[in-house]
Amino acid sequence: MDAFIGEVSEFWTRQLLDAAVQHFYMFILIAIRLSGLFAVGPIFSQTAIPINIRVLLVLTLGFVITPVIQQGAGKSVAQYDSNHDEFLSEAEVPEFLQGRFRHLVGLQNETDNGMAARRDVVAVPAFSSLFVAPATLTELVRDIVAEFSLGFLLGLGVTVFLSGLQLAGQLIDQQLGLEFGSVVNPDLQGGASITSQSFFLLGGVCLLVMAPLNGHLMMLSALFETFEAMPVGDAFFFSEPHVLFTELVQKSLLLAVQVAAPVMATMGLVTISMGFLGHSVPQINQLVVGFPVRSLAGMCVLTLVLSGTGRYVVDSVPTVINDIQLAITSYL
Repeated sequence: MDAFIGEVSEFWTRQLLDAAVQHFYMFILIAIRLSGLFAVGPIFSQTAIPINIRVLLVLTLGFVITPVIQQGAGKSVAQYDSNHDEFLSEAEVPEFLQGRFRHLVGLQNETDNGMAARRDVVAVPAFSSLFVAPATLTELVRDIVAEFSLGFLLGLGVTVFLSGLQLAGQLIDQQLGLEFGSVVNPDLQGGASITSQSFFLLGGVCLLVMAPLNGHLMMLSALFETFEAMPVGDAFFFSEPHVLFTELVQKSLLLAVQVAAPVMATMGLVTISMGFLGHSVPQINQLVVGFPVRSLAGMCVLTLVLSGTGRYVVDSVPTVINDIQLAITSYL
């Protein structure tokens, strides 16, 4: 009898330890995916926020959402089953799950080996992936790198887009003659002109006050949704990151040109006017009169540009976040 009790006790002890290890590994990988966003994402990676506070936020968020993800695996996907037939079609699946849907359809068609007709629906439980702790150190390192890359790419993509504000500020300061008064931007570990720093702060404020959902919460929401498209332990490197970042750089340059264009056009008109004035009235000292006139005209136009800049950022950031989310969950 004692031997039987000992075996039962050992069995349940082993089961509890295995469950605890599984839960611990899941928590670690979730926290690592979050830490990628906190490493480079705007707002989250600000040097004004001490690193120990950021680590605490990552661990707290990981601790809160780990049981939710573990217990709700596949259940949240069931809400997209509009006809309640326990299967999801491509029309029912939201955009950020399209990649996983096509991936699962391809897997089940390969399993059929051509013996069955092609199926274009996926069972709801198939979307949930049972987490298995990595068995070797190599698998653990691969999972850590893959999980970190998801959050890192999301944060880096938004940062690349908002860096267009920095470029716009530098272009404007070159025209206004304020480039001499450069200040140090600790967030980019380098120098930044006065207008660049002002636009950088404006972009951060726009992210914090966006409606109906603040930008930092929107980034967290997009990252949380990746747990449905890529369950913990199933993360991977998507095949064409250069295409995504090429598009983001183009959007960043477009943002810089659109913000700086009114000031640059005004400075062009002022330069032409001062040139005509100099030829008409040679007695006027161009160096004495030119700088104040350019600065005054540039500041007036820059004041009018600020409101439009904030509106453009607020309208563009959700699209950028959605594009990045779709790219990293595309299963290409």
